[in-house]
Amino acid sequence: IRMLTLRRVVLPLLNAGMERLTITNRTAEKAHALAAMIAQTVPAVGQRLQSRALPQLAGERFDIVINATSTSLNNETPALPEGVFAPGSLAYDMVYGQGATPFLQHAMAHGAARCSGGLGMLVEQAAESFFLWRGIRPQTQPVMEMLRRQLDEPG
Repeated sequence: IRMLTLRRVVLPLLNAGMERLTITNRTAEKAHALAAMIAQTVPAVGQRLQSRALPQLAGERFDIVINATSTSLNNETPALPEGVFAPGSLAYDMVYGQGATPFLQHAMAHGAARCSGGLGMLVEQAAESFFLWRGIRPQTQPVMEMLRRQLDEPG
């Protein structure tokens, strides 16, 4: 997780009162290292932060599953165990592209109730940069609607 990802994704989730945040990776060592970095940056996270290797997620269900990997760029999906998407869950892929990404296609086929790609994050980050440079906060909703129509991305 880069610091930008930490600030833009992990911190808002924790600040919103998320009861449990599970960081996962292909290996337990990498997952633990990522969680340690988060715990060092946000000491208040305490017991809400967990880390696991992907196979260790078997039997667990999550309300929000965020793909922060590059797998969708390679037309792949992370090796998620069956059943990780809880009823009513949201699947969010930080990658965006033409149509649903492989991760979002997988999520829809395996029980995610809602899916969203990373286009909104891209547009909002651009708007924030524009605001910092120009002092004007652009309207992002029309931009996102136009781009989603052109890309046919779920939103």
